[in-house]
Amino acid sequence: MTTKRIVGVAFSAICAAVIITACAGTKLVAQWRDDAYLGRAAKVFVIALLLDTRVRGPQTLVEDEFVKQFKARGTEAAASYTVFPEGPRPTKDEVLAKVKELGADSILVVRFLKKDMEETRTPNLRYAVPSGFESSWNSYGYMSTSSEVGIRDVSYDYDFLTAEVTLYQTATGNPIWSAMSQTKYQQGPLKQIKPFTTEVMKGLSHAKVIQ
Repeated sequence: MTTKRIVGVAFSAICAAVIITACAGTKLVAQWRDDAYLGRAAKVFVIALLLDTRVRGPQTLVEDEFVKQFKARGTEAAASYTVFPEGPRPTKDEVLAKVKELGADSILVVRFLKKDMEETRTPNLRYAVPSGFESSWNSYGYMSTSSEVGIRDVSYDYDFLTAEVTLYQTATGNPIWSAMSQTKYQQGPLKQIKPFTTEVMKGLSHAKVIQ
C-alpha cells in the first residue's frame, strides 16, 4: 500500500470516527419543574425501570451510577436493587413503604421507554493528500504537490434510546422535576450509562432541586 493510499484510508477512518462521536451522547429534549417546590433533595431513592421483572445487570449499573453521582454532589442516595431482590417489579405501596423506612425524602425513577435504530450516511469526500516532506519542502510556495483521493460514503447504524427521568417528593408523592432524554450511540449501551447519568444530574442541578 502506497503512502498516499495509507493516508487516504486513515483520513477516511478519522472522518467516520468524528461523525460517530458527534452523533453519540445524551440530550435532555424536554424538562419540567414544579416552581412551588423550594427545597433540595437530601436523600434520594433511585429506581431504574427497565423490564417488568427486576434483574441484575443494566439496572444495577444505572442505579449505582446515579447513587455515585448524587453522593459526589453531597446528596445521600440509595439504589433500589439493594433492598428489593430480583423478581417481579415491586408495587407502588411497597416502594413507598421502603423509601419511608430508609428516610429518603425523594424518589428518582428512571424509565426507559423505547429503543429505535437509525442510519446515518456522509457524502462522498475528496481530500488533497499532501506529498512527502522532501518534495513538498522543495516546491513550497511554487506549486501544489498534493494529489486528490476519493473517500467513499461512510454509513453506519446507531441506536436511539428514549428515557423519562422523574424526581418525586416522598411526602406528597408529587413530581418535583421531570425530563425526557434521548441517547444516540453506536457501540454497547452500557458505555452510555455514565454520560446519560451525568446529563440528567446537570439537569437536576440546573433546576436547583439537588445540591
